[in-house]
Amino acid sequence: MLERSAEIDDLAGRIFLAEHFCSRTIQAPEPGEPVGEVRIWMELNDFDQAPLAHTAGTQVVLRSALQGVSPDRCVAEVAMATPEWHWLEGTAPMHQALAALAQRQWLLVHSGSTLVGILTRHDLASPVVSAYLLARLLGLEQGLRRLYGSFSHQPLSDAPGLPGEPGGWSLATLLNHVAPLTTLREALGFESRKSFDRATGGLVTLRNHLAHGRSILTLSSHPAEAVERIDGLEQLMGRVRRLLDDREHVWDAFSATEIVGLDDPGQAWAGTGAAALPLPAPVHVITAQNPHERVLEADVNRERHRLLHRYLQMRAPDAQSIEVLGRSCSGPWAEASWAISGLQLAEALVIAQRFEQRAIFELTEADVLVIGVDGTERRRIARRR
Repeated sequence: MLERSAEIDDLAGRIFLAEHFCSRTIQAPEPGEPVGEVRIWMELNDFDQAPLAHTAGTQVVLRSALQGVSPDRCVAEVAMATPEWHWLEGTAPMHQALAALAQRQWLLVHSGSTLVGILTRHDLASPVVSAYLLARLLGLEQGLRRLYGSFSHQPLSDAPGLPGEPGGWSLATLLNHVAPLTTLREALGFESRKSFDRATGGLVTLRNHLAHGRSILTLSSHPAEAVERIDGLEQLMGRVRRLLDDREHVWDAFSATEIVGLDDPGQAWAGTGAAALPLPAPVHVITAQNPHERVLEADVNRERHRLLHRYLQMRAPDAQSIEVLGRSCSGPWAEASWAISGLQLAEALVIAQRFEQRAIFELTEADVLVIGVDGTERRRIARRR
């Protein structure tokens, strides 16, 4: 379920913290140590910086500052105050820590006045970072599948099926389908297919590396490149999430829905060739299938359709109901529904919400209203088109 995926994606950012992947083995030179010795062990360990002992990180020694300094001088004489922008709270969420690393090559991680560890771009090899990135990639894939289904009017489950099954697209196949879908690609902020391919070209390789226990640093010749990759992934994930939350395209898809008889598709209730309503207006059309555009198996949808009918019979025994089909006029998306007459709008909305739907249709002799379960009228179009 995408909603649960979104929760996991959010939890990944809040559970994985800066203190979880910083280097906790802190080697700090004593204030009285000679510059020459400190320079050697910093070069030996490839340290660019080290906190001065007994200062809780408020003083730091930079290897670059030791160049040209007499090797006999005390290192405390060339230490500097740690700039405040190089401090990071240990409880900072992962995305904040990664954003800070995009701006700074090193950070001192603290908890209150206690120095917890040092964070550098080399720490991107941590398994914690890999787990976080894998969660982000899984959330991205499911989000793109949901968006593709909405924009193309082609049902696509949140999770890929097995090879050969309907919707069994790999991530690479999914990206190849999204790229030429101009409406979705542009909604994601890419004017051309070339720019989309450039932004997503390394996602499949990254996902495969992480799944096989390798880190993002195995894809980059320099940690700075890894930081850029992560930043690009975060930006794309943000666009997908905003588009999922916006959902204006979903309301457009609702308004383009044709409603026909389930057993007699030639009997049009709304759309091309619609005739007089077979039931007294207003008629409310409710489905139980594919809640919030989450594509379910056919047998699950059939059972939900049956249970909705039983629920309607118990909750509104005096209402008239007929089976109908809501289908896209530009794609294969179709859902069995119930058209009900004699049901108050407020009651119809409660039922739709109970069955996890985003909206219902209200049919009058003249119009089709798309009404969100919050009672907001989202679209109004002519019933006869």
